Amino acid sequence: MILIVGALWGFHGPAIKFAFTAGFTFPQVVLGEYVVGGLFFGVVVAFQRRAFPPWNPRSWAKLVLASVVGCGVPLFLFWSYHLGPVSIGATVFFLYVPLTQLLNLILTGRPPNRREVISMVLIVAGAAAANILGQGGLSQLKGVPYALMAAFCFACFFATTARLGRDATPAFQSMFFSVVACPILYVTSLAAGWPLVPSIAPLKGLLWILGLGLGGQVIPVFLLVRYAPRTGSGLGSILASLELPVAVTTSALLLGDPLGPTQIAGVVLVLVGIALPHVARSAPPPGMGTESASA
Repeated sequence: MILIVGALWGFHGPAIKFAFTAGFTFPQVVLGEYVVGGLFFGVVVAFQRRAFPPWNPRSWAKLVLASVVGCGVPLFLFWSYHLGPVSIGATVFFLYVPLTQLLNLILTGRPPNRREVISMVLIVAGAAAANILGQGGLSQLKGVPYALMAAFCFACFFATTARLGRDATPAFQSMFFSVVACPILYVTSLAAGWPLVPSIAPLKGLLWILGLGLGGQVIPVFLLVRYAPRTGSGLGSILASLELPVAVTTSALLLGDPLGPTQIAGVVLVLVGIALPHVARSAPPPGMGTESASA
């Protein structure tokens, strides 16, 4: 299911570019998606028997923290894209994979195993090959600090959502993320002078926001909240890296972005990095094949 999250976010990139062409700005898309998420999950929570979780200060603190850091991801990533090449910002953002492993080490004391370390290296190297080496953009680095903050926020979001527990339903947690994010984005947009009303036909704008909200916020966030506790933050961050191969492929097919040998090599490295931990899990225990043969 976390792979589906990565795939949806991979499609989300080209979809946002089409939204820009239709007349949206990035803040309008992000705020619109959070509004859709809040309304959708609000309706779901309203029909649930156990709407609000019991008061537990630690659980509520985790919910607030996950909401705030999750909101920081699109904000910081947008500024990174605004100040420098998108290829640089996207590559630096993929540092969330080792950052998530580092946070997991700090929180649990369990270091990543050898396969997870190799997987992290392959994913970061693949991201660099797909986004920088294939385009030759190494001159403008003004957006790097903001991309780093976006990566750190995403790592914190992974580490927090994987530890939310079962005090609240996934629908309530997803609703809470959106409800907290909306006023943060609204105040930030006003302070920055970003227009929040798109200059397109209302019905067209509504259809765009509904589609982007479902594909970029409602479905992936719900799946992440529901299944991240099962995979753990470390493996979950690796699986979500499927976003890059999907984004590169769909950008080439739908937008005509270049897809040369270095981009293909980068995609392959990321896919190998994603598959590596699963190979370790699915491999039979030592001696099993011998025992089966002797039987």
